[in-house]
Amino acid sequence: MRKYILFVLIASLVSCNISKEYYENGKIEKIGKTTNGLKNGKWKYYFSDGNFRGGGKYLKGKRTGQWKWFYQNGKLEQIGEYLNDEQEGLWKFYHDNGVQSGVGTLKNGKRIGVWKWFFNNGQIQTERNWIDGKLVEIISCYDGNGNKLDKGSFTRGNGTVKIYDIDGKLLETYIYENGEYVN
Repeated sequence: MRKYILFVLIASLVSCNISKEYYENGKIEKIGKTTNGLKNGKWKYYFSDGNFRGGGKYLKGKRTGQWKWFYQNGKLEQIGEYLNDEQEGLWKFYHDNGVQSGVGTLKNGKRIGVWKWFFNNGQIQTERNWIDGKLVEIISCYDGNGNKLDKGSFTRGNGTVKIYDIDGKLLETYIYENGEYVN
């Protein structure tokens, strides 16, 4: 029995190691378990000043389960699930003031369905519809006071998409072809 316990103890120490990576300033960047050279189990990530950045779990080197990321101020930045190293299911995003900045669903790492983005005052900024990772429709576009704005010339996956700031000032115009960003 003693030999069996000793064997299990030695096997677990050999096959499961704590791995640490450091920033140039000597602070820990990430820490977690490895098994047979692959990340396995819970991993934690840190900013270069030592503050907690976020993390989640790995299974045989692939992200799995719930992952969370935080801002320097400690407020939640994003939260969502991984399955087999791909983003999966509902993901939520937040501004550094704690107000939700976005929400949408992913399948096999690709956006699907309606994604909503919000300004840091909570007002909806835009709603966009995605199919299998391709943008297919701009549903709405607003300024920070809820006034409708020009969405651009986007139809059936092609055309321009306009991006505005909270005051309604045009920031950028993106070009899409076949639902994919090209410029």
